Amino acid sequence: MKIMFRYNVEIKSFIRNFIILVFTALILCNLVTILSLNIIKDKVVENNQAIIGNILADRPELEEEIIDIITQGKSKENIELGREILSNYNYNSDITLKNEPIINESIKYIFNINWIYICIILILSMILALNYFKKIYDDIKDMTDYVYNSSEGRNFEMKNRNQEGQIGLLKTELIKMTNILKEKVELLNNEKIFLNNTISDISHQLKTPMTSLIILNDLMYEDLPKETKIEFLDKMKSQLNRMEWLVKSMLKLSKVEAKVIDFEQKEVKINELIKKSVAPSLIPMEIKDIKLSISGDENTSYRGDINWSSEAFVNIIKNCVEHTPQGGKIDINYDQNPLYCEVVIKDSGEGIDKKDLPHIFKRFYKGKTSKEDSVGIGLAMAKSIIESQNGDIYVESEKNKGTEFHIIFHKTYSD
Repeated sequence: MKIMFRYNVEIKSFIRNFIILVFTALILCNLVTILSLNIIKDKVVENNQAIIGNILADRPELEEEIIDIITQGKSKENIELGREILSNYNYNSDITLKNEPIINESIKYIFNINWIYICIILILSMILALNYFKKIYDDIKDMTDYVYNSSEGRNFEMKNRNQEGQIGLLKTELIKMTNILKEKVELLNNEKIFLNNTISDISHQLKTPMTSLIILNDLMYEDLPKETKIEFLDKMKSQLNRMEWLVKSMLKLSKVEAKVIDFEQKEVKINELIKKSVAPSLIPMEIKDIKLSISGDENTSYRGDINWSSEAFVNIIKNCVEHTPQGGKIDINYDQNPLYCEVVIKDSGEGIDKKDLPHIFKRFYKGKTSKEDSVGIGLAMAKSIIESQNGDIYVESEKNKGTEFHIIFHKTYSD
């Protein structure tokens, strides 16, 4: 019923205007009737004046008696007497209109006024219909201009975009459809740019190991000592492993950034996540004699995907281990509140230069303190994974004072 009401607003508006027109016509009709009665009254008075004038011209002595009859009304006896006398001269209800001047004159006035009245009604109806169709035409033209300009990539503001009725609903749906198409086109362009950048990045990163492999492979055709060949084979294996890791990492990052991964939405205990993420770095920590400290409420948790989250934390912890000197320390603290849970990973390393801070989460970015074999993909992947799970990550660091990574997972309503 609500939809039908919305669709029929224009028709209801037209009916409302038509009713107003009918009421106007009735008022005009009443005015015409009153005017006609006044005309008839004037003619009756004029006719009585003529009769009295003709009688008194011959019988002036009857003035008072006739005046009394005219001013005080008529009696039934006089009416009957007058009807009887006039019937002798065939003056009764059967008389034709053309033989009665007063009626003839009145009809002429009424006829002319009624024609004027009919003309006024017709003109008002035509104005109402033309205004109605003009409004529809203007709305259609407005929508046509909007579609044309939108298809040409130009901005165009539709008029009366919030009006009621079927036309208003059509405008709203048209704007919605156009916005959806614009978003789809923009998304396709972004995906095209993203794909192009990804291919370019992979090509760039594979160029160096591929060149090394080609050179080593060419050298293997020469007559070389067995020890040299084994050394070359080891280098080739190292380059192949690097290429394999790079391709896998790039594929993971591309999937995350392209939003084609369905992250699980399960309760993840932070202490369990940290234990799983720290495990791959325990041996490097032991070799460098790095002390690890973990503290926080064991009930701290969030909703997300523990496996992908672990992928992000592994890269962050690995980065901290690489930049922490011999005998250093890494502290991991976590806590929560009604809005979010936060994990802080702090190392005692050389810190990050201020110029590098805004760029450390960019793909393939290598800061001044990065290792030569660093690709610059780990932190970019960590950021994408965390943000894909309703999270945020930021870093605080000072030169020679260590680095702090703050990872925040926002609570959701389902929590």
